[in-house]
Amino acid sequence: MTCGSVIAVLTAVVAATAIAVGRTDTEARAPVRTPALSSAGIFLVGELRAKLDGHWSRAWSSLYPLHQRVAVKPVYVRCERTTPFLAQTLTFGVLRIRRSRVHVPGLPGSLPGAAVTLRVRLAWYGPRDPIVLTPTLHVVAVGGRWRWLLSSSSYRMYRQAACGSLPPV
Repeated sequence: MTCGSVIAVLTAVVAATAIAVGRTDTEARAPVRTPALSSAGIFLVGELRAKLDGHWSRAWSSLYPLHQRVAVKPVYVRCERTTPFLAQTLTFGVLRIRRSRVHVPGLPGSLPGAAVTLRVRLAWYGPRDPIVLTPTLHVVAVGGRWRWLLSSSSYRMYRQAACGSLPPV
């Protein structure tokens, strides 16, 4: 290799490094894009609708990325298909949305996100005596979009045994 070739290679390496460092530095300084707080409720209702309709593959696509690596898509879809809801959902809607620090199973700290409180009516011995629940679910923003999370127990289940007694794919 000639001296000129060595200089050209070194120049290319230095330029590539400078571009990579520049990008990293720029990305580190870029503001975190958080969707509008009101859209957290719309997002969560859409995800619940997908799950109630059995669209597990679609629901998985908006799962938090770390949780997607723990509950890989084929295992998640197969597992969720085998665990039906025990009561018919009559109605559900958003009661309130607020900004919140969110504990993400698998991470040591919390992330900024949203707490969405729902009102869910389940059939119990027919529509005359519904059960009304008001759970608060949490979402976090990733890349400017909301992502839902596995519960701590679901995260542990997928991490340890894939899906209860079902073996991993």
